[in-house]
Amino acid sequence: MNLNSELLRPLIAQVLLTTCVWAALLTARLVSMIRNRVGMEELKGAQGYSKIADTDAFSDNFENQFEVPVLFYLVLVLLMVSGKSDPGIVTASWVFVVSRIVHSLIHCTFNSVYLRFGAYLTGCISLGWIWWRAAALWA
Repeated sequence: MNLNSELLRPLIAQVLLTTCVWAALLTARLVSMIRNRVGMEELKGAQGYSKIADTDAFSDNFENQFEVPVLFYLVLVLLMVSGKSDPGIVTASWVFVVSRIVHSLIHCTFNSVYLRFGAYLTGCISLGWIWWRAAALWA
């Protein structure tokens, strides 16, 4: 098994999730703008965005894709460049990605903070373990 290609798969999956959230955000904003009769020029300021506040969950989730996942991208790239990994890291990488997918689905739909936090915490724990394990392999 080539561990670099095995790490590349969850990395690409996370990129695809970010792309899907981005597309959902753009679609939701366009639909909201049409429904609420908001022109592009109105979005120059906060008052215009307040008219499409029904898209805030998508916007917030898209921002989330550039917070904790950045540490995921970094550690996976470092692992691939260094040629260090193991099957546990690959498994934990998939746990991270699945937790991010669940987090996004919750955030962009019914938005239960308790369930969303559970998915977030699962992802953070798996990411923390990946970093811990990577540090052990690099030592």
